[in-house]
Amino acid sequence: MKTVKQTMLVVLGLLFFALIGCTHEDYIPVPGADGADGAAGVSGTASCESCHSVEHQKPIIDAYNLSAHGKGIQNADGSFTKHIYGTNTVLPDGSLNSDRAFCAECHSQEGYIDVKKYGRPNPTGYANFGSISCEGCHGVTHRSFNFTKDGNDYGLRNIAAVPQKINPAFTLNASPTGGVSSSNTCIGCHQTRPDSNGYYKRPVIESGEKDASGAVVITNDPVKGPLYRFWSQRKLADAVKGYPAGTTFYKNYSNSLDRAVHVSEQGDLWMGITGIDIEGTATRLPAAKTAKHYTSASCVQCHMDKPKAGTVNTGSHTMKLSFQSCVSCHPAPETLLTSFHAKFDTEVAKLVAAFKAQPTYFNVSSSGSVTLKTFDSVTGLPFPTTPASGTNTPTTWYQSRTDFPLKYVQAYWNYKLITGDEGKGVHNPPYTMALIQNSIEALK
Repeated sequence: MKTVKQTMLVVLGLLFFALIGCTHEDYIPVPGADGADGAAGVSGTASCESCHSVEHQKPIIDAYNLSAHGKGIQNADGSFTKHIYGTNTVLPDGSLNSDRAFCAECHSQEGYIDVKKYGRPNPTGYANFGSISCEGCHGVTHRSFNFTKDGNDYGLRNIAAVPQKINPAFTLNASPTGGVSSSNTCIGCHQTRPDSNGYYKRPVIESGEKDASGAVVITNDPVKGPLYRFWSQRKLADAVKGYPAGTTFYKNYSNSLDRAVHVSEQGDLWMGITGIDIEGTATRLPAAKTAKHYTSASCVQCHMDKPKAGTVNTGSHTMKLSFQSCVSCHPAPETLLTSFHAKFDTEVAKLVAAFKAQPTYFNVSSSGSVTLKTFDSVTGLPFPTTPASGTNTPTTWYQSRTDFPLKYVQAYWNYKLITGDEGKGVHNPPYTMALIQNSIEALK
């Protein structure tokens, strides 16, 4: 027995020393600069540590926690709310009630990462999801470690052109030269998006928009010209994205543009796209991708610049302007921005007045908010809202307003596009001002 134990100890000892000398053929050490004879060379990971260290990362994380991405959107009472979505809700008959997977593409870390990895979110949504953090935007191995020659991609998941959400056959690219850009990380989400049900679209003939029964919504009247049809329909829930059609539960569908365009579509305005150059107007829109802010600046350059001296709540990952890069073109950028925002407010007020002058088609609140007047052309009654969508009350309807001039709808689309950008037109001033004037002319 003693001999067996001694033998085992010898074997274990030999194995221990063998493992110490073990090497991995697939591991190639990062070479550092040679030192002088007798002196140690430079660590091969020194350049990595300049970014991958607690000292470097902490102020970045602190800055991100001050951003709207990190804190959420501030409410009237001063609190903050993060708009995070991810869990689909399913009706008792198995049909889809709310498609939160659609929202999760940009409103959850899990959905965003899946889109970058697989081209789409999990169609059934996410049981567990959170807001986008460092790992959302970053999280891949550097595509190249030769930063001098190839540039630093910062481990971003997306630097190539991104699909255009309202027309996935096309891509959007933040690079004016057609290459890669860190700002493609931003415009992957900061762009107009379609209806989660697939109904309303950009109101132009080439969109081929149809209602829930498959009838086109843009028609041409020989006297009135092009018309757009708003509609509302209650029916058994659609069969979509792997979910079966409803058998006992009903949903309310509509193409009301009051929820169109969404918000935070800065990428579209910055690139000078998606707005509608309305037929019959005198003011033309500038050509796409010609604005100086697009050809000579970027999302990252303006929103992630060095912090303004003495501040911790500007630049870097706060995404808030520090104006450091602006001075190369604008001697007094903060004053200029204030004056431009005042001009923007004045011009938007003129556009709102133009909507107010068409009371047959638009409502304008005391606060200046514009909404559509949607009602059934036959009965004259507003589109119904009850029974609620996602219930099993067997009430159905189809109602539509058929007399809405297409050019008025297009002016409303432009209005939603420019007012949905919190930058108040600064991402592309010439394009924004042309959109406003073009829309005012269309409403006359």
